[in-house]
Amino acid sequence: MSEEFAYTLGNVLIEPYKFKEISKLKVIRKANEHAELYLKGIIAEEYENSDKYVECADDKSEIKVSIKNYENETEDLFYGMVTSISLDNVQEVKSLEIRALGNTCLMDIKKKRRSFQGNKTTYNEIFRKVKSSYSNANMIDNVSDGKAIKQMVVQYNETDWEFLKRLTSHFNAVIIPECTMSGIKYTIGVPDLRRIYDLKHFNYSMSKEINEYQLKSAEGVSSINDSDFLNYKITTNKILDLYGKVKFNNRNLYVYQCEIEAINGILTTTCMLRDENGMKIPRIYNEKLKGVSLEGKIVSVKKDIVKVALGIDSYSNTVKVNTEWFPYSTVFSSPDGTGWYCMPEIGDAIRMYIPDNDEKNAYVISSVDLECRNEAMRSNPDHKSLSTKYGKKILLKPGEIDIFSGGNSMILNDEKGIIIDTDKNITMTGEKIKINGDEVTIIGKNGVKLIQASASIDIDNDITMDGFKINAQ
Repeated sequence: MSEEFAYTLGNVLIEPYKFKEISKLKVIRKANEHAELYLKGIIAEEYENSDKYVECADDKSEIKVSIKNYENETEDLFYGMVTSISLDNVQEVKSLEIRALGNTCLMDIKKKRRSFQGNKTTYNEIFRKVKSSYSNANMIDNVSDGKAIKQMVVQYNETDWEFLKRLTSHFNAVIIPECTMSGIKYTIGVPDLRRIYDLKHFNYSMSKEINEYQLKSAEGVSSINDSDFLNYKITTNKILDLYGKVKFNNRNLYVYQCEIEAINGILTTTCMLRDENGMKIPRIYNEKLKGVSLEGKIVSVKKDIVKVALGIDSYSNTVKVNTEWFPYSTVFSSPDGTGWYCMPEIGDAIRMYIPDNDEKNAYVISSVDLECRNEAMRSNPDHKSLSTKYGKKILLKPGEIDIFSGGNSMILNDEKGIIIDTDKNITMTGEKIKINGDEVTIIGKNGVKLIQASASIDIDNDITMDGFKINAQ
């Protein structure tokens, strides 16, 4: 755009609306925010169906604002979606008022839930995945440089725009929406704008945001100092790009914010200039994650950690290499290894718990029985049980403890005593074994044999005693 040319409302073109005269025009652009348009003017008299502008407006209504430069060439100033439109008819003079947002607002409507896992999953892959949901969308990633997320990332009740802003903040960076082209266009990080605006002899005001510097330093933004938060507010007839490079007062600065407004019929740009470091932001967290439990299924188990596929992903992430390892919470555990160790099985339904606003602190808290195949096992609250898929089981009943392992069982009954049943051998080994009772009965179907060193008693219909010396009384 020309260095000297001043744009007037007479240079402004509006599509698809037919204005006779434009009285108000303002375009507001900020990092991380959708561009805003406010427009008001008189409808051309020859257009008799002006009411249709309001009647036919819907969520797909678009608006385009262009300007003609000094060479009579058309340059686009704003593309976007109409968010509000109204018409006033006073004494046959029809005034149309329009508010609109840049096309990136289409990414800021629907709240979504999904997760991204895998140590090798990169930020750029997630950025491209989000972008793929929208037609005619283009994204430039100037920050991630192939970096992997190295932790699970959960988009929870966030729009894609909110989610992208949060991920971009991991680099202390912002998203720059582009409103001068059709479709959804945005840059993650500082745009690569080659042109440098050289601004001289302009009225300006300056300020230093010391509190902002203190807060950002406290929140972990690195490589900043208070001089980075020195702001210059200038006005110019030039049309500057958001985050455009500016040389001003012998400093290389960037357009931090800008407003293009018609003042006395002249398009005037009011800009806030700041050093690049001063535009860094602290990491953004999703406060909605605090205390969230996500349904999932076990994919893999190792030691005291598990991999899971989550319900918010329709359990689609079942490939072990694309999932993270998470701690599994048990009833009791201590650093010395004592406690309760009982891990879930592959395919078990679980809950993943996120205790705070950072997904990296998530852990799996319990298995949930959603499809019980043996209701009898869960029918009596007085009966407690512990069982494995290998047929091992312990039942705790009000008057009894039952232990089962294959065809073997041991029952400890408060009234009947101890009952051991097996079709295999029973072996008791100890330094001293004592059997005491008012009455001791030993029954052997095929015989009973007692052995001590070289002495023995063999009872098999007959009684046979063998030993170095036998005493009988």
